[in-house]
Amino acid sequence: MNKDMKPVETNLTLAADFPEAAHDQWLKLVDRVLGGAPFEKKLVSRTYDGIELQPLYTRENWNAEGDPAGLPGGAPFTRGGKVLSTSLNGWDIRQCHRHPDPATANKQILEDLERGVTSITLKVDPSGANGVAIQSAADLLKTLEGVFLELAPIALEPVSLPLPVAALLMQVLDSRGISPEKFTGNFGVDGFANLAANGKLSADLKTGLARMADMAAHVSRTYPNARTFNVRSVVYHSAGAADAQEIGCAVASATEFLRAMTDAGLDISAACRQIAFTLAVDADFFATVAKVRALRKLWGRIAEACGADVNNRMAPITAYTAPRMMSRRDPWVNILRTTVACFGAGIAGADAVTVLPLDAAIGQPSDLARRIARNTQVTLQEESGLNRVIDPAGGAWMFESLTDEIAEKAWTFFQGIEKQGGMANALTSGFIATQIAAVHAERTKNIGKRKDPITGVSEFPNIHEKPVDAATAHTTNEIAKPIGDIGALPAPSNGTLTKALVESARGGANIAAMREVLVSEQIATMTPLPNVRLAEDFEHLRDLGDTFKDEFGQRPKVFLANIGRVAEFTARAQFAKNFFEAGGIEAVAGAGGTDSAAIIQDFKNSEASFAVVCSSDAVYAEHAATLAIALKNAGVAVVYLAGRPTDQESALKSAGVDEFIFIGCDAHAVLADAHKRLKAGR
Repeated sequence: MNKDMKPVETNLTLAADFPEAAHDQWLKLVDRVLGGAPFEKKLVSRTYDGIELQPLYTRENWNAEGDPAGLPGGAPFTRGGKVLSTSLNGWDIRQCHRHPDPATANKQILEDLERGVTSITLKVDPSGANGVAIQSAADLLKTLEGVFLELAPIALEPVSLPLPVAALLMQVLDSRGISPEKFTGNFGVDGFANLAANGKLSADLKTGLARMADMAAHVSRTYPNARTFNVRSVVYHSAGAADAQEIGCAVASATEFLRAMTDAGLDISAACRQIAFTLAVDADFFATVAKVRALRKLWGRIAEACGADVNNRMAPITAYTAPRMMSRRDPWVNILRTTVACFGAGIAGADAVTVLPLDAAIGQPSDLARRIARNTQVTLQEESGLNRVIDPAGGAWMFESLTDEIAEKAWTFFQGIEKQGGMANALTSGFIATQIAAVHAERTKNIGKRKDPITGVSEFPNIHEKPVDAATAHTTNEIAKPIGDIGALPAPSNGTLTKALVESARGGANIAAMREVLVSEQIATMTPLPNVRLAEDFEHLRDLGDTFKDEFGQRPKVFLANIGRVAEFTARAQFAKNFFEAGGIEAVAGAGGTDSAAIIQDFKNSEASFAVVCSSDAVYAEHAATLAIALKNAGVAVVYLAGRPTDQESALKSAGVDEFIFIGCDAHAVLADAHKRLKAGR
């Protein structure tokens, strides 16, 4: 450098010459854009937990004294369990397998493990109706043949009878000579999830909890790196629960399991080591990130309050892409939904993630769907590098604020469950079902009005889409007869019952034989929680359209009675097309113009049963009434008009307009009524 040259300034403060922006100044600019429209109505949205989502978050939104979120790896574990110096290997790529045939399930498991998956959720249903038809240790051995269980952990998800299924896995581990210290999986016990889904347990609640605690005592002593409980809150999410309700149910279940374990003699830290969670995550990215973090925070506080040492206050969380968001129609959109959910779970620091295949709502997943599901995770880790940053949401005011608000709402719901006497009583009394049903009803109403749009179903439907065929699989739908003489089982106490079940499995007893001796005269019962999908009401309307086509050779049709120039009718014509095709009724567009006779001729050529008048309000004032009269005279069964009712409503109805369709109207009700009219007119 020349000695006369001045050194270059390296510490530039680019914003130094600008005044600090104030929130009030921003609000004034927003008000100018809104033109007098209320800020709260236009820019603030509300979740089903009653949380207000602001358009802009600042430090003031997060009322934090110090840093209540802590640091990564430290209490209250909001920011995850990894410290800054921890090597970043990413989350566990976990796939769920449920093919009823053990041999086929084994083939699919090995294929997934060879191509990027690192652990397996094994859904077990002895009948084969909703999981692998495992009825004996031999079936489980066949399912897991060639799987290195000490390297690829197995998390069980029994549809029912969790203790016998877990006993079979323990027998398989023993028969294959796998050291108990090397098994890091989960035995999948969650009696409350089974009760909520099936409506019954094999015993009364007190006995059921004692049996689960007995297994936890055995696992704690025998499998030091495994866990007994997998608290599956997905069942509550699939029933329609809001985020805070789902978290409240999860921590309430885990708390009751803690009580049962400590009553059975485990110390609180050992009991906490037996807990893991499986949480539903969906396409609401911001809520997904905050939800996973809120569960960690809440459970850390509960474990702390119970007296667990700091190393045992964080339970692993598996994020499971929500079954209720999956659609049967246009299932390719499911790839986008699950990618967003997986991305959110990764940002939030989930310990494991399960991505559902795109055709999960249709039937058994295809090879292509399973490949896309696992590669979604592989791509996000290895190409997007999400595993290279610890808690990227940390310190972001929106995420921190939303995390705290969801945690507070979940804590309130948890307290409501505790007031009912705990999770068991809250389930059997109907408290949980009633609370969730209220949210589900509100959400269903908003879906019907398309305020909660479902892409490819209620919005932007492709009525001519080629269906994705479901893979078929043979199921037995029945449990084999009992095999093996078990005799009387000991009462649950410090693992004695579990050891007896494992010995029975070692002697050849199958699940049916274990069930026979485990079922009590008095069992816990309740009305099962519903298992819903958000798209199913609109998909039912699409099914009605398909049935009509199968019967009459063409879909039901609605004629778009366009008036005026293209620029005048296009917006509402497109709206009407999407509106009716979301219900399985094909839209046939008219050419437009103002000649009623020509429009009527287009209608007759369309072979439609209904017509919807489409144009601007100005054109309606001049031509809509005349056209409505002409359409009625031409035999149109129902005349709709695209637009909100105005001061012309009475005159238009007198002219023959039967219904007004507009943004925010009850689209599902209108379309369901249309199908009723179609059926009545056959």
